[in-house]
Amino acid sequence: MTEKTVSKSAGLNRRGLAAATLAAPLFYVQNGWAQGKSLYVGTYSGVQGEYFRRNVIPRFQTDFNCRVFQREGVTLGQIAILRTEKARPSYSVMMMDDLGIPIAKNENLIDELPAAKIPNLEKVFPAFRYSENYGVAFAISTVTPFTNTAVPPLESFADLWNPRFRGRFMMINPRLTQSVHLLAIATSLVTGKPVLEAQYEMDKGWDKMAELKANVQTLYDNTGATVLQVSQGQADVAGPEWSKGLVPYIMRGAPVVQSRPSEGSFAGVNCVTLVKGAPEPDLGAAFIDRILSPAVQKGLAEATYAAPSVTGIDLAAQVASVVPYPESRMRDLRLYVLDWNHINPLRGAILERFNQVFGS
Repeated sequence: MTEKTVSKSAGLNRRGLAAATLAAPLFYVQNGWAQGKSLYVGTYSGVQGEYFRRNVIPRFQTDFNCRVFQREGVTLGQIAILRTEKARPSYSVMMMDDLGIPIAKNENLIDELPAAKIPNLEKVFPAFRYSENYGVAFAISTVTPFTNTAVPPLESFADLWNPRFRGRFMMINPRLTQSVHLLAIATSLVTGKPVLEAQYEMDKGWDKMAELKANVQTLYDNTGATVLQVSQGQADVAGPEWSKGLVPYIMRGAPVVQSRPSEGSFAGVNCVTLVKGAPEPDLGAAFIDRILSPAVQKGLAEATYAAPSVTGIDLAAQVASVVPYPESRMRDLRLYVLDWNHINPLRGAILERFNQVFGS
């Protein structure tokens, strides 16, 4: 073989090697399968939504060389989107409270979580895997009212009915989950039964809710604005509110305090689901796995003061002192989890009755 022939052959080999190199990323680069894809996710708003926007999504986009589009909302709004897009979903991942999981599953709006593609699912406390793995919790808050620090703290949920709060109570909007918690308390006060028994007789709580109207200054759905108003003395008490939305403001110096009622507190459970017919199911599963990873669970808990849902998280001392973690502390704090399978079919009627009582 001549020198010229050898040179020509080597050139062909180099060109072939270059072509192979250009084609390689999808096969040899980690997460190359996700390159250039777009993922639409529905998250919560407020401090938690900000954490995802600033700390989770940018790193995920870098690791998977993809684009993530975030829309913030609340449970009933998220489910409304899934209903509207049922025939042709644009979202692959949707967050919602625990109450939303059975609704979304029964309406065929979400899919079973693929455990093989979400290895961190194994670390989740069994109590926080819902509806046969159609949803999984990623953050658990305590839910109680909060007051200005200049006001004597609430010792019981019953204090919300005290005449000293006449026109000074900012009540959560009936569209939000916490309104059902408040109705369960009213029913418990009327029937004398524990909350978890009273929830099955909530029709009996409406007269008590009507008595609360004299104390209600306004209804709210913006936690940050409400914390500011209570801090400035425009109201004395507000809620019930999730610790994830409230405690970060307290830690920044807001002069408010979350109540610790003698009856215990409610558990506010944030969950994540995989949308049925998701346009990017594998990338959606990877995003859910990232949410359940120890690094994100720790960071999210320390940013929002909501408990992780997975085992083995070593929280900073300041955070560990206030969040319901681990599971043993959840039991010690007497966190109530309502029977949403019973309540959800009644939710429309409950919302209508709330509007009748507090809208007139």
